[in-house]
Amino acid sequence: VIWKLVQCSRSKREKASRVHEVIVFNELGEICAAAHMRNNGIGSQKPQMSPCCNAHCSLRNVAKIAEQIDRAVYSIDLAIFIFSSLSLADALKRALQRGVIIRIISDGEMVYCTGSQITMLAQLGVPVRVPITTNLMHNKFCIIDGMERVEEIRLLRKLKWMRPCYGIVISGSLNWTAQGLGGNWENCIITADEKLTATFQAEFQRMWRAFGKAEASRIQPK
Repeated sequence: VIWKLVQCSRSKREKASRVHEVIVFNELGEICAAAHMRNNGIGSQKPQMSPCCNAHCSLRNVAKIAEQIDRAVYSIDLAIFIFSSLSLADALKRALQRGVIIRIISDGEMVYCTGSQITMLAQLGVPVRVPITTNLMHNKFCIIDGMERVEEIRLLRKLKWMRPCYGIVISGSLNWTAQGLGGNWENCIITADEKLTATFQAEFQRMWRAFGKAEASRIQPK
């Protein structure tokens, strides 16, 4: 009984420490950009944050998203309209190197936009699907280690034991582009809320099945 109480207490503390925050991008985010560039914070494969007194720092905000990608254990499911950020693409490549399974859903036209990182990731083996329609796939959300997806991977790999992990969802108005991350007025929620994560995961699964005719082998640069 005492051991169960200890485990319950640990579980509550661990859940309370999980991420649950809103990130805003605004006109104040780039006032510290020159200082970061001098310190080689921008452009490296894994930017290191130098001390920054700017509460709206865009580099810090991007690092918060990359941090969640870097903590992925089993899966990353990304539904994104436009994706050209080199920093976040590097974070996804690091995840691939760790053996994380990544899937991407995007818009059929925006996959080919200038600077798109989606075609590069597809060439690395990441499966990409798009809707066959003139309607926009305008979603911007990312699920990391969603419970439904992790269980699917466990069954596919016939694993009896899984490493500890929990789901995260990243969602908001933000496209993963230089303009979105460092120019526009945008918002982004990062949360470990189980209900929200499950809802986004279920919608990704539904879209993944619905868009099954457009596989990564067809997503090549024009």
